[in-house]
Amino acid sequence: MTPQASKKVPDGKLVRVDIDVEERIDTVTITGDFFVEPPEARRDLETAIEGHPVDVDRETILAALEAVEATLIGFAASDLADLTMEAL
Repeated sequence: MTPQASKKVPDGKLVRVDIDVEERIDTVTITGDFFVEPPEARRDLETAIEGHPVDVDRETILAALEAVEATLIGFAASDLADLTMEAL
C-alpha cells in the first residue's frame, strides 16, 4: 500500500500526497482540487520531495518545495510539507 495523506485546507482546496518509499522517497504524486501555475510545476513540486531519505525533517521538505518556481492557489508549500510528513 502506498502511504498517503490528505486534508481540506481551511478556506482552500483538497490536497493529497501519495508516496512510494523504500529507504528514500521514490515517487510522489500530488493530487486534489487545487491549482498550480504554471500547471507543469506540479511535477516540479513532486520532484522536489522525491529522493529524500524517509527520516527527512519537515524544514528540509519545505525548503525544497519553496525553491520551486510556482504559484500555489488554494494551498501552501507548508501544507505539502505537512502532508508529506504525515504520509511518512
